[in-house]
Amino acid sequence: MLSIVIPCYNESENLPELFEKIRPLYDIMTDFEIILVNNGSTDNSATLLKKLSRSIPIKIIHLDQNQGYGFGILSGLDVASGEVLAWTHADLQTDPADVFKAYELYQKLKPQYPNLLIKGKRKNRKLLEVLLTLGMQLYVNCKLKCHLSDINAQPKLFSKEFYYQIRPQAPYDFSLDLYILYQMSWIGTIKTIDVFFHKRTGGEAKGGGNWKGRIKLIKRTLQYVNKLKKNLRKSK
Repeated sequence: MLSIVIPCYNESENLPELFEKIRPLYDIMTDFEIILVNNGSTDNSATLLKKLSRSIPIKIIHLDQNQGYGFGILSGLDVASGEVLAWTHADLQTDPADVFKAYELYQKLKPQYPNLLIKGKRKNRKLLEVLLTLGMQLYVNCKLKCHLSDINAQPKLFSKEFYYQIRPQAPYDFSLDLYILYQMSWIGTIKTIDVFFHKRTGGEAKGGGNWKGRIKLIKRTLQYVNKLKKNLRKSK
């Protein structure tokens, strides 16, 4: 079974379209669940989710307070029933159906790679965004002696067994993407699928969607890279 976690923080403008994109997925596959985490939203997301989920069998988790991007995702993964876990975003910049593409590749490659993570590789991005990603990527790889690419791309898909291994030290903020890829880079294999990266049409970017957000994200990433280098590698 596949469990798909979708964190949602003040995404009321995108929720109706998100549900329209989710609905056809049940015609493609049946052995999966979707867990939508209302991560302490202060808009009318809770009301919309209650209304929209009446027609689709989606599990809704409501968190009273936003304790971070990573906390929302982890809260969904912690209650997931599937042997394979994934997360993507509610902002519609990547299609929820991309998770199924990742799952198909995962099933194909799993016999060859026991420890496997499938992630997105974003296409159709602005040149400046690509250059910024490449710069951060170069810093991370040089500092941590690893080879990661497009760290914040979605979806991400992996086994529940791997999740149990890395859960104890998982961060609650935007560093979760870096953390999980770094861990897999040491014990397994990371493969990618191409995903079309859409422009955000509703809601407000929470991470690096504008320059203020990008600067904050860069600062957090630099701090977390140093923490990873200092602490996690000692346990390898």
